[in-house]
Amino acid sequence: MRWDLEELTEDTLAAYLRTQVSGDMRVYVAWEVNEPEFPCAMVHAGQSGPISEEAAWHDARLITVEVAVMVEAATTNLKTARERNAEARSQVINALATSTLESELQNAGTEDIAFSMAQMTNLTRTTENRVFVTTITVEVVAEPVTGS
Repeated sequence: MRWDLEELTEDTLAAYLRTQVSGDMRVYVAWEVNEPEFPCAMVHAGQSGPISEEAAWHDARLITVEVAVMVEAATTNLKTARERNAEARSQVINALATSTLESELQNAGTEDIAFSMAQMTNLTRTTENRVFVTTITVEVVAEPVTGS
């Protein structure tokens, strides 16, 4: 039995996003870098638990993943910081707001994890110092593949 389901989920979601974003957008998994380069998306699976009260701990798990899209509040010669933020956020939302997210993750991921549900559920916009941050919540149901 594997107990790194959260890390596998982060790795899979980051791998998928890397195929969907363009330009200078970077995609990181949580704790990968101390000083991220902007614009970027940071993937963090912060909470997980059984999918129901009757489910055992080792069954499929409901995992809440937060994808923080971060853009420095700096204006370039071509775009304002607000325009750059909207562009970066739109790239990530377009990738996550799809009815086929579960199968997209399955295709982008590793053979060590299987997804039976994946959907974008929430979005929150904030600022931290001089960085625009949009936190997009994605819920997935995942389980380790037997024998891995």
